[in-house]
Amino acid sequence: MSTTTVFEYQEKIRRLAVKIVKHYRGKGPENVKVNLEDEGNITVQIKGFLSNLSEILVKEGAVDLVTQYWEVLQPYLEREFMQEAMDMIGSPFTYAWTIRDDLQGEWTIVIEK
Repeated sequence: MSTTTVFEYQEKIRRLAVKIVKHYRGKGPENVKVNLEDEGNITVQIKGFLSNLSEILVKEGAVDLVTQYWEVLQPYLEREFMQEAMDMIGSPFTYAWTIRDDLQGEWTIVIEK
């Protein structure tokens, strides 16, 4: 992939992440970083994805409650956006996500093709 193509691909993924966050949060995230890694893996780091309530819960040590909330929200978001994500990436994929309370609400998603 040329540098321009890599940048365009990263930008498309970044825009989709912003769209998804805006959909449930009402506003976009503070920052989205997309890294294309070896073996086709993509890492998306999103800062500012939590609602105000979720940010308070994480800050107060209730990450488990936020995780439970995401277990309900995740299937909904997959129904709404998974096809668009697969079309963009070009194939079915698996992913994992984590909330890192040590980084003030940073959310990391690893996509494996």
